[in-house]
Amino acid sequence: MSTTTATSDAAKEFTVTIVGGGIGGLALAVGLLRRKVPVQIYEAASAFSEIGLGLSIGPAAHRAMPLIDPQIREIYDALVTTHADSPGYEEYRQTWFEIVWASGGQEGEVLTNLKALPSGQTTLRRAQFLDALVGLIPTEIVHFGKRLDHYLETDRGAQLVFDDGSSVQADVVVGCDGIKSRVKESMLPEKSGHTQPRYSGMYCYRAVLDMETMVEAVGDHRARVSTIYIGDGAYGISYPIMRAHKVNVGIYVLSEGWDHETWVKPVTKEIMRQDTNNMGRYVRSLIEHMPDASQWALFDNPPISTFCRSHVAILGDAAHASTPHQGAGAGQAIEDAHVLAELLSDDRVRTSRDVIAAFQAYDEVRRPRTQEVVSSSKTGADLLCLCLDGVGNDAEKLREAFQSRFRWLWDLDIPEQAERARRMMYSHLEALVER
Repeated sequence: MSTTTATSDAAKEFTVTIVGGGIGGLALAVGLLRRKVPVQIYEAASAFSEIGLGLSIGPAAHRAMPLIDPQIREIYDALVTTHADSPGYEEYRQTWFEIVWASGGQEGEVLTNLKALPSGQTTLRRAQFLDALVGLIPTEIVHFGKRLDHYLETDRGAQLVFDDGSSVQADVVVGCDGIKSRVKESMLPEKSGHTQPRYSGMYCYRAVLDMETMVEAVGDHRARVSTIYIGDGAYGISYPIMRAHKVNVGIYVLSEGWDHETWVKPVTKEIMRQDTNNMGRYVRSLIEHMPDASQWALFDNPPISTFCRSHVAILGDAAHASTPHQGAGAGQAIEDAHVLAELLSDDRVRTSRDVIAAFQAYDEVRRPRTQEVVSSSKTGADLLCLCLDGVGNDAEKLREAFQSRFRWLWDLDIPEQAERARRMMYSHLEALVER
């Protein structure tokens, strides 16, 4: 069966219950519905919502979108901002980021023009993309106000127990409930102390600025071309969104500890200045134009031993939440969704028992890649802050590191990944028959 097959000819004897309605969960739901796999969605909030600011999808995930459902790619491409949206900057169409020295004798100079072929930088606001995906989901399959407390494994699958005291029996469950996943906690109760989100050693300041404000802060070129400012112990990032009418901005600072009870801490403008006092005029100017003086702690997920157990699997941030230093978090959820949609819709997967084999293959293919993305993103912070062992602030080594780091991330053969998972699944299915 090809990865481009739109639907399954075999009637399913199970329904896939998706817990969580973020981008990963909705992408999976759309892919399954297109392939005629029954779906139900349980979402904790009273409506679908997205708290993130900008979203950037790399080339691999961009190629995965139409394989999940062509409508997803059409929606994304209709909403995105590219460098070509700024007249006079069409030559940067394939640029991912210009990486620029934040300070020192080379302040403002371009270290490298990092290109992502063929799409270049494509960005949008997360909420816009989520809202558009919602339009592909039938309202009758969505249940709002259902925050999972835990689930219990049963002979028929899993019993989901919600905070409001209600429960539902599910044949098959995919947890898409984010970095604080309740599905993951129930799936690996014996390891709950080792699966909690961990502070990554960095916090950030972030904002969305009007393009006019951005031009005032850093000039027209730096405002309109996606830029990473690399510096000693901190780095800055900016990229245009909303058809280049606005710009997403983040300033990231290395800090060993996080002493606040929540993940967001209000601070003063003076503390922001202290954090960036050695970052050069561009980043210092951005700080002055950022309206919110809050620090946002960055967390990621430690590696876990499996993404599935019996009839339950986890996807996206629930399985492998990453720091944003490679712009790969949402893209990995989309890659997950493609593999799972292909496996669960396969003609040989008819019963919930068959799904166990599909989940095993999904885990074997996706867990190594996604956990490497988490690890690579974490070391990417050191690279961007000029303190990665063996690289430091050596210009040539930095160029080589950026190229190799992103080539590995982007040059994935998306159809082959799904076919490899399918072959593994067939092997597991044969083993189930022999038992």
